[in-house]
Amino acid sequence: MGDFDNLGNLMHLPLEDIEPGEDYSGSEFIVDAAAKAVLQSGGRNWIPVIVKETGDYQYQVVSNHFVYAVAQQAELERVWCIVIDPEPQNIEQAKILAQEVSPKVNLNTASRDTILSALRYLVSEPTSPLKGLDVLKATNRIAETDRETWKNFNAIPSLKCGIIKGKKLDALKQVFFFSPTPKLKTPPPPATISVKRASREEIFERLNYLSTYKIGDFEAINPDKVADAIFTASKGKWRSLNPITKLECGIDTAKIKSLKTVLTL
Repeated sequence: MGDFDNLGNLMHLPLEDIEPGEDYSGSEFIVDAAAKAVLQSGGRNWIPVIVKETGDYQYQVVSNHFVYAVAQQAELERVWCIVIDPEPQNIEQAKILAQEVSPKVNLNTASRDTILSALRYLVSEPTSPLKGLDVLKATNRIAETDRETWKNFNAIPSLKCGIIKGKKLDALKQVFFFSPTPKLKTPPPPATISVKRASREEIFERLNYLSTYKIGDFEAINPDKVADAIFTASKGKWRSLNPITKLECGIDTAKIKSLKTVLTL
């Protein structure tokens, strides 16, 4: 390779040394008009073409394909370009900055605000099949769902959020992708211990186990605060673990069953 020392530099490259990366399918009228504007301003393209090096002083367009098409139409001998490192993420970034592709976010981990912003963008598109979508309702339904292990959009129609199978569901592919978080292998639980005799650390260890491995909805509790509440509670007259539900620490009757796997009287 000849010019890897020039990564990131603005270079005046011969047009004949640059291969098109993709066919530009935009308006012929716009290309023609832009080519005339380039020629009228001295034949310099003030917005550079983004290229990668493919051989010794050989290049390929990776972004700003419109500018390359204009340079061809204007029959420029040389084109101002920026040579970038051809790593996929760099090429993707260049295409996003040139608005040639839409940025995408991981729906497995996207925040509510990010989902809302992405859906609003889709709805704003002139020919969007999501026109008329109640964006707030759809956002809330999706954001409130456990999405960590999703591998596709199949679960969304069942949320009854206004996005059904077909073009509406397919539209989500423009802005979302999936990269599921590998599920932690659940180790055996700590030995069951008496809540009346357990130290604060022993109570925390068991609550943290339930929370970390998302057992019985315990991922929603704060193990530190709950351990403090249970440890400092007066437990002398307890005949079961049910009084824990009255400590206002986030443990309700439904969670007691799971709690019994690590705590007893």
